Amino acid sequence: MAYKVTNKQAKFYHSLKTYGKKSAVIADYDLTYDETLGVATKYVTTSGTYYHMFSYDSGGFEKSSSANESFNYDSFDDFGYVKASDVKRVSMVKSQWTYKKAKPYYVANPYTRRIWSAPIYTKHYTYITKVFDRLTTTQLYATKELIKRNGAHYVFLETAHQKLGWVYKTPKVLIAGKYRDAGRALLKPKSHDTMTVKRQNKKSTTNRVGVNDSLSLPQRAYVVRNKDKHISKVLVIAMDNRPIKVNFRHGQATKLTCYAYQRTIWKTITKKKTLKSSYYLAHSDMDIAATDIKFYKKSSKKLLTVKTNGNDGVAKVLIYRNGRVTFNTRVYKNVATYPLTDFD
Repeated sequence: MAYKVTNKQAKFYHSLKTYGKKSAVIADYDLTYDETLGVATKYVTTSGTYYHMFSYDSGGFEKSSSANESFNYDSFDDFGYVKASDVKRVSMVKSQWTYKKAKPYYVANPYTRRIWSAPIYTKHYTYITKVFDRLTTTQLYATKELIKRNGAHYVFLETAHQKLGWVYKTPKVLIAGKYRDAGRALLKPKSHDTMTVKRQNKKSTTNRVGVNDSLSLPQRAYVVRNKDKHISKVLVIAMDNRPIKVNFRHGQATKLTCYAYQRTIWKTITKKKTLKSSYYLAHSDMDIAATDIKFYKKSSKKLLTVKTNGNDGVAKVLIYRNGRVTFNTRVYKNVATYPLTDFD
């Protein structure tokens, strides 16, 4: 169970033997009022009841399943000993329920939220169990919902064959409904069109998990040719999972459509000068990756480059006029990343 400090005069001491000594105080109300605390040991003495307390903690990407499975307070912030009357038991979960029928979802933004062992600070130790990098084309299902003490909603996600964990419920991350392939949904090829899709080899994604990006997300490129076998449309799903569509006529770009993570149109560019050079797609939110889109002259073998500039790495999709596509993902030097295998 979780506890909060309620007595503004509360003092935490190094040990029961030194309890009451000014020199043994290691924490007070000002230091702990915002903390969520747990009890390691309860002591009942002739002078009263005391708790040896520790702070609820989050492992984040530095997960430790052994810490979650044990109750070893030494792994966490030791807050020492306090009178039981100075703290109050609280529930970190306001309510929780299981859906009668699983609700379908698919991924919008894959890197601003991750999947946790439990909603953060609802248990004495929580950590990230999964990432969305390899789940962007997978049908997900929410089977449970939880409301935290602060009113935040979380859902428990599963695939058809695997339980994943808890994630913050927001349409910025999860789109309600059945997954539909982006190429079919946004390019809408006609009966006489031919659409091919190229996917980045998983090995070339670096197989690393970034704190700020989805480095292991396999990029995709959809190329549509009309009845005359000319490229008429291209759709790129880059490292950040945002769709970018370009319409072509006689080898020249005529329209650039940039989508939001929810697949709604964000920006449309038809200016001829821009479509013959380049366009820098950026958002006022610095946490969202920026994208460089480069167009080439009709005499070039290259058709289009989409380069995603993240905080942890950079990824590129290069499409040639003959339909060939190359992919590349590179992690920046001196950036903390983690093996994807830790989050499979």
